[in-house]
Amino acid sequence: MQQLKHRLKAIALLLIICLWGCGYQSETAEKTIDFGEFEAGVYTNTFFDLAIAIPEDWYVLDAEARNEMMRQGSKVAAGDNRNLKAALNAADLDNLNLLAAYEHAPGTPVSTNPGIMVIAEKVKHMPGIKQGRDYHYHSKKMMQMSNMNISFTEEIYEELIDDVPFDVMEMQINVGNIVIMQKQYVTIMNGYALLVGITYQDEEGLYKLQDILQTMSLS
Repeated sequence: MQQLKHRLKAIALLLIICLWGCGYQSETAEKTIDFGEFEAGVYTNTFFDLAIAIPEDWYVLDAEARNEMMRQGSKVAAGDNRNLKAALNAADLDNLNLLAAYEHAPGTPVSTNPGIMVIAEKVKHMPGIKQGRDYHYHSKKMMQMSNMNISFTEEIYEELIDDVPFDVMEMQINVGNIVIMQKQYVTIMNGYALLVGITYQDEEGLYKLQDILQTMSLS
């Protein structure tokens, strides 16, 4: 149960990041975004020309499970903060949880459970967001409203994934004597902020997630 709560805090943090801009406008995109497909161990999304291979022994959440974990995570993050609750409740289809995968199925009695999530948020109506670090700037402000003990361990830096520049924000979440590490990779593409978030507790988990990231293509 404690591991599940810790995982919800990590998911909540990703939720905060992808929902920092509330009051979305209804706007028709030039291309129609979709949730993509997961088949034969590979997640693909034609809107972003994205493909990611997930190890065959990892657990991939279906859409219902992804949405439920995000809802539970938002409760953990907001706590008694009414303003943050309102911001999280403002979410709509402009924010899509595209993929969530973990080394073990949620609820498995293990000490660590590294995971990866892919989230897209429409930012076409926010012309000031030109690159990932602009998105991170605003998400940090939202995180300061959260009910979590978060520290930022590095300055935002750029990393190439399949020759596409992503701005990376690293952070640490302290939950009692448990330390959860996260990296958020963000690039702006087709009017959306494409966010790839990885969550881990040790170097072994990080290495496994980095192996997954190395399979990622955007062409």
